[in-house]
Amino acid sequence: MSTVRVSRDVSLSYREFGTHHEGAPVVGIMGFGLDARFWAAQVPAVTVHRRFITFDNRGVGRSTGPPPATIADMAADTVGLLDGLGIERAIVFGMSMGGAIAQQVALTHPQRVEALILAVTWARPIEFMRRQNDLARFLITHGGPEMLTEASLLRMFTPRFFELGRDTIDQIVSSFTGPGAPELPAREVLLGQLDATDGHDVLSGLGSVRCPTLVLGGRADMLVPGFASEEIAAAIPGAELVMLDTGHACMVEEMQAFNDAVSGFLARL
Repeated sequence: MSTVRVSRDVSLSYREFGTHHEGAPVVGIMGFGLDARFWAAQVPAVTVHRRFITFDNRGVGRSTGPPPATIADMAADTVGLLDGLGIERAIVFGMSMGGAIAQQVALTHPQRVEALILAVTWARPIEFMRRQNDLARFLITHGGPEMLTEASLLRMFTPRFFELGRDTIDQIVSSFTGPGAPELPAREVLLGQLDATDGHDVLSGLGSVRCPTLVLGGRADMLVPGFASEEIAAAIPGAELVMLDTGHACMVEEMQAFNDAVSGFLARL
């Protein structure tokens, strides 16, 4: 992994895949509290067509910096990464909170965005999510990041996914938290991200987005309601919408269908 200093107090850790490709690369922005390792299942689908750059948001994984206050802070970090790598235009691929960041990049720096992929994300305050974030704050404050991780697991996947069995699920969790893995984000970073997500409200401005856009949602999503993806697709002119019959972690639980949609979109570009 390499590092780019994107501002006086923020340095982002990143990795590149498919470096033999020319043209605008795909830049992956991961969601709440997760580091770039969680893009692993999408690397093959993206690198068939494009170079893929993944990174850790500030304060997460191996990236450093103060806790974010707004989605705009993290969007500025993303643009700073593009600047640091000498990238004029990119296909911006955002997952969950990363999708909120991707929307902000497209709205504030449209000349830098060749296309958008917005997965299991939202564009306006949603009362269900606000109450969910309040619960997350309680878990972080009273049980720490570890407690939030355990609770979030139950809502990331559909109940059917857990029929894989305790041992299999435990192996999946341990692969991301075992020896050699980055430490979990600090409480202050997670709380800052929660505050940032509560303030994300750009739905009324998405009509100005003119780049090709793919929106992916999960009909059984228990973290970000599927209707939020439908709202985004309706707001962005010409956006493609793919709704999967699964939950928030559809990129894992319905990996083939999710990756087929991403790969097909990139091929059409």
